[in-house]
Amino acid sequence: MKNILPWLKKNWLIPTLCVLMLAVLGTTWWFSSAWNERIRDEQQKTAGDLLTKVNNLKVTYALPIVAGDPKAVELSSPPNSVLTQKFAERKKQLLDQRESVVKVAEAFNKGDKKPLIDGLFPAPSPGQEQAKPLDFVQKLAGNPAQGTPSAYQGLLDSIRAGGPVVSSQLEAQLNDILRRETEKIKGNGGARELTANEKESLSRLLLDARRAEYVRRASEVSVYADMRIFPSAGGSSAPGSGMSQGSASIGGANQILLAAPATPPNVRQTFLWQSDFWLLQDVFAIVRAANTGDSGKLTSERDSVVKRIEKIDILPWRAQTASEGIGNDVSGGGAAASAAAGEFATSISGHSDSSSTEYDVRRARVTMIVSSSRLPELFNAVGRTNFAFITGFAMEKVDGWQDLAEGYYYGDESVVRVQLDLEFTWLRSWTEPLFPDAIRKGLGLPDRAPPADASHPPAEGPK
Repeated sequence: MKNILPWLKKNWLIPTLCVLMLAVLGTTWWFSSAWNERIRDEQQKTAGDLLTKVNNLKVTYALPIVAGDPKAVELSSPPNSVLTQKFAERKKQLLDQRESVVKVAEAFNKGDKKPLIDGLFPAPSPGQEQAKPLDFVQKLAGNPAQGTPSAYQGLLDSIRAGGPVVSSQLEAQLNDILRRETEKIKGNGGARELTANEKESLSRLLLDARRAEYVRRASEVSVYADMRIFPSAGGSSAPGSGMSQGSASIGGANQILLAAPATPPNVRQTFLWQSDFWLLQDVFAIVRAANTGDSGKLTSERDSVVKRIEKIDILPWRAQTASEGIGNDVSGGGAAASAAAGEFATSISGHSDSSSTEYDVRRARVTMIVSSSRLPELFNAVGRTNFAFITGFAMEKVDGWQDLAEGYYYGDESVVRVQLDLEFTWLRSWTEPLFPDAIRKGLGLPDRAPPADASHPPAEGPK
């Protein structure tokens, strides 16, 4: 002990440094332990917050609505590469299917409708402004001098339509039969009076001959109809075509082109005639569908659903009531056309003639003689034809004896006179590219893009 104290006095620095080192180590350990615990708590809190954010992060996967679905398919989930891939594949599949359905619907809606001549719509090429409209009206109205039938006659031919037995011809045939049979009974140069039995026998013979002629004519046609069924400037229609109730002709109804005008019409007017012709095509398609038998061929008139077309009225299209481009316009536009268009302003189909930019609505009123027991077949034919709807219906009895006296023989079936208000929807996906500028203006559509000038190709963008 005595030796230690002197040594400590001489070497005091060593034990002092040892004590200091031990103190520093203890203090450092204490501080480092507290610091590590604080860092660990902070890191754990940060990681917990991030984990909570990840768990709360969700995206909505959705598929487009398809026909028949009440609502879109949606799924809320955290981001998932598998879900992202599956939804992307299914979305592409649905969009491709929808596009294909749209193409099918457009092809069905368009059918065989096309301009009567090429190179006229939406505008003829420079130098053809007069020649093309003249070619169009020659095609539409026909040229009797050249033996060219009108396109309207072509519609009648497409349903094997024809007129009734011609009364004057039938009367001549019956008179000839009466003369020949009378000479047979009396003998050459006979002057005696016919007996009652002989007169009765001749009456039966003439009646059978008359009926045979009616049956023969009814077998030649599928439906009674001729050019008189179309709306024309004279307003003529087939005899007996008026309905006793709700039969007033449609005010401002369009007129067909019966003869080529002396001066070329403008492109707007030719397109209006073309549009009305397409509408008539749809009406005739309904009759053709109704009168097509199980064999796929048109039936004879005695077996047809539609026995006779008496009258067709065409309602003006709203593009025809516009004031722009009225020159050479004989479409019946103006106040009368506006009133007529308002007649069907509210449609049970829900389609409006003024609100949609995706389609146009065309309407017609058709009066016809139909087999009363087969009316459902006519309604089914409407449903199978284009996007057609029946928006009005009226029916009345037919005076068969009066019609028979005029040469119309309907067979043994009971028939009724039917008036149908028809509505057709045309998709603009195929009609709008054909609209002339005046039609586009009347419908409130933007002007067509000017055709590209081949001599000044567009400048290339940055590479």
